[in-house]
Amino acid sequence: MDSISMVCFPHAGAGRFYYSRWQQAFSGIVDLNIVQYPLRENRLNTPMPESVGELAEDIFEEFEDVLRGPYAIWGHSMGGVLGYEVAKLCQERLGNAPLTFFSSGSSAPCRARFRRVGNLDTPEGFRDVLLRYGGVPEEYLRDADFMTYFAPAIKADLRLLSAYQDTGRVPLRCPLVLMLGRGDTVTPDQWEHYTDHSLEVNEYEGGHFFLDRHRESMVALMESRLQLAWQLRETRTAVGAPARPGGEVL
Repeated sequence: MDSISMVCFPHAGAGRFYYSRWQQAFSGIVDLNIVQYPLRENRLNTPMPESVGELAEDIFEEFEDVLRGPYAIWGHSMGGVLGYEVAKLCQERLGNAPLTFFSSGSSAPCRARFRRVGNLDTPEGFRDVLLRYGGVPEEYLRDADFMTYFAPAIKADLRLLSAYQDTGRVPLRCPLVLMLGRGDTVTPDQWEHYTDHSLEVNEYEGGHFFLDRHRESMVALMESRLQLAWQLRETRTAVGAPARPGGEVL
């Protein structure tokens, strides 16, 4: 089989650099394409759109060529919401759902709204948010240079998520694979409404950023599920299975 493009949606505050370590972890089966949000790294001076929907539109336009072929989506935390919004656009406009949708550390879109936005207005409140979710060592919070560089991106991402609300629960036309930390507050509740295929839940030791400790096992899981999805698609195509509107094979 040819390599399958996987579009990776980082968590709040993160960029391509954080997930670049994953590019070497995947074998030749997966070609990892990492989304770069505004206000970080090479897009430091790019303003953030006003809504999750607008950011999803921008990402869809940037990756449209990739999203027209066989592809998967993986999003961690806030990335799960953005990945879902982009997957919906692919279904609606291209008739091309992901082979598999992977979500790690992400609440279902209808439960993903960030509700502590007021905490972002004070240094103490912002510090409390970062400590609650983890991912930022406490010594970094005392580093003025670190906070000057990363705080604007993290706050912008969380403000974006604070205004997000999904009530439509549009199901994705692909399998949905969840990866969750046993010590995290994120649960699989309501995710069953977001797929018309199978829902798989996998748990790992750790909190919200369990992925840092389980890269190899998560990569193995994602590659195995993608191989199965690809084989199933090829089999159905070979036997002439009926297609959905838009050209998808049932």
